[in-house]
Amino acid sequence: MEALNSALRSADISDDKQTENDVVPVISFSDAVNDVTLHFQIIRLPRQIYAWIGCNSAKFGHLYAAAPTQPRNNGASVSCVLGGASDNTASGIARRLVLKSGLHVILASNIPKNSPLLEAEAEKMLVQKLISLGSNPGNGLGTVVGALAFAPEDIVPTSYRAFDAIGVDSITMAAAPVFNDPNGVLRSISNVPPAHYTIKLQSFSLLMKNSIDRYASNQFEAGGYKWNLVIYPNGNKCRNVREYISLYLAMAEADSLQTGWEVYAVFRLFILNQNNDNYMVLQDVEGKERRFHRMKLEWGFDQFISLKVLNDSANGFLVDDTCVLGAEVFVCKERSTCKGECLQMIKDPITYKHSFWVYFSKLDVVCHESKEFNAADLKWKIRLYQKGKGDGLGTHLSLYLALVDSTDLPPGSKIYADFTLRILSQINTNNNFNYKASLWFSTRNEEYGRSRYITNAYFREPYLGYLVGDFSLFEAEVTVHGVVKPL
Repeated sequence: MEALNSALRSADISDDKQTENDVVPVISFSDAVNDVTLHFQIIRLPRQIYAWIGCNSAKFGHLYAAAPTQPRNNGASVSCVLGGASDNTASGIARRLVLKSGLHVILASNIPKNSPLLEAEAEKMLVQKLISLGSNPGNGLGTVVGALAFAPEDIVPTSYRAFDAIGVDSITMAAAPVFNDPNGVLRSISNVPPAHYTIKLQSFSLLMKNSIDRYASNQFEAGGYKWNLVIYPNGNKCRNVREYISLYLAMAEADSLQTGWEVYAVFRLFILNQNNDNYMVLQDVEGKERRFHRMKLEWGFDQFISLKVLNDSANGFLVDDTCVLGAEVFVCKERSTCKGECLQMIKDPITYKHSFWVYFSKLDVVCHESKEFNAADLKWKIRLYQKGKGDGLGTHLSLYLALVDSTDLPPGSKIYADFTLRILSQINTNNNFNYKASLWFSTRNEEYGRSRYITNAYFREPYLGYLVGDFSLFEAEVTVHGVVKPL
């Protein structure tokens, strides 16, 4: 869009009106997007762009007129001219063209509602065509109209022009007031209702009276994702907002997103003026995309509307203690970023102990395991290899602490723990045999300990009390200090 802005502004646009002998060509082209064929027709006048976008058919669709507001290029007003007010595809494209080019735009489209990816692709193709037409004005290869050069083969017979159905001369540009604030918020007036969700708040004053500081709407779907409207009737106190309604768009069911998945969306939030039957609309200036992901699920406006303005009945936003809010969301792109993780350290961790008796003459397995025990909501076991393991095979007892069901952890998960493995002396506690370590447990490293924990000979020394009456007592002490989870 910046390229379009530059191309159109650098052109030598004449203020002179066209004469009856001037040629006003219609540029026509088509292209396929996946299984959809998009058709385009463009008329470029000195200070206006007329365009039609057809999706798989020659149906005219809804028609919108958009114009820059004053001061120039700080905003755009859009009015529905033909086809009703339910379509927002053409209105969104028209508004963005005005904001970037500063020209008046008449745009019709039959692209289905709630098709943001198709809308984005159509807008991209239209902009690229406009740039290519305006990049070399006066090159002698075609008829120059205003700033853009049209090749003769692009001029089509009048009988094939979609604009003949309405008569472009009859279209007028209806302006609407737009208000900007220093925070980059665009406030405009629209006759078009929100495309995706509306919420009616009756007995609004009772929300604050009943200490409902935050309300999240039911979920609604737009652009293939689920969303909520989040309302703070008396301002978002977590952001030190007072005497305003705070209103946000929030992505719902974020846990269902793939790791590292990001969604870029342009959205507008509405409030109904019940006196004039139109809407005040808030959006980021120039349709700035917002990035939604697991660490940032909400975007919106801390100071959506002041309670003073809301409560003034002359403004029409609160009538009979009722107000109506709404939202429309257009997903621009999605992408998966590099993998990430979240390390959470545990404040004041709890130490867990577990002990188990072993009857050595009854052992007939290579590895003898204790019962499962819980530490920090994770399951653990003590593993004893009585004949040794690895380099301790045949000469030592091998003793390990094992994380149970480690394969059930999300990929990339790790657990940082202090642990002690000990053999308890049944004669003198001063003889307890300990091994201490601090390590990261994971799917790949689900057990830690020592293969050469204690020699068989030393373990069986009677005076130490480790093996009494063929019984021995083992213990594990576990303190989990941190957990790593994937983002």
